[in-house]
Amino acid sequence: MKTISTILLLAAASGGYGQAASPAQTLFDTAVRDEANGKFERARLALVTLAHTYSNSPLAARARTEVSALDLFLDAREKQQKGRDRSAFIAYRTVAQVYPESPLAQEAEATSRALDEQNKTPVVRSIQYRGFPVTLEQIQTRFTEREVALAVERRYDADEVESARKMLVQLLTDQGHSDYEVKADAGSIPPSAIGVTFTAAKK
Repeated sequence: MKTISTILLLAAASGGYGQAASPAQTLFDTAVRDEANGKFERARLALVTLAHTYSNSPLAARARTEVSALDLFLDAREKQQKGRDRSAFIAYRTVAQVYPESPLAQEAEATSRALDEQNKTPVVRSIQYRGFPVTLEQIQTRFTEREVALAVERRYDADEVESARKMLVQLLTDQGHSDYEVKADAGSIPPSAIGVTFTAAKK
């Protein structure tokens, strides 16, 4: 009860000297502000308190709905943080479409769009090396040492491919093969993947 009373007092104090809002309205407004500021646990507490304590208020149903929206939004964030982008996309899109009146709907829609665009980027399905006068083990060791990001099942990034190509040129030079050049080619692997091939040849 002390925590609930504190929320009510803080919310009432922030309302200035105008007409005092009802406790239910105060709790709902506090929850909306807290959601906007990323204080999700506090927002949820205010909403649950409203729904249980002021069940006869017209805002009680809105509070219960907002709790559902908030829980789904937090579930989407957790999935995103764990790298489960597809599941996160579905959860965010559900928040935006099922709870359009939620203060979280706009952010959920924007995040789902960003994830959708990201998921359209093809993944690297294979990486091949042709004509290299060094071993695959030497290549992999150099990539690990220099933290080259290019890897199988990682999203395709042309900059990462170019960085890897330059690293291969440097490796060949270090191994006494400065007369070699390296070319990188990216080919489509249906339905939505990329195969990267590095080819070494004398200049």
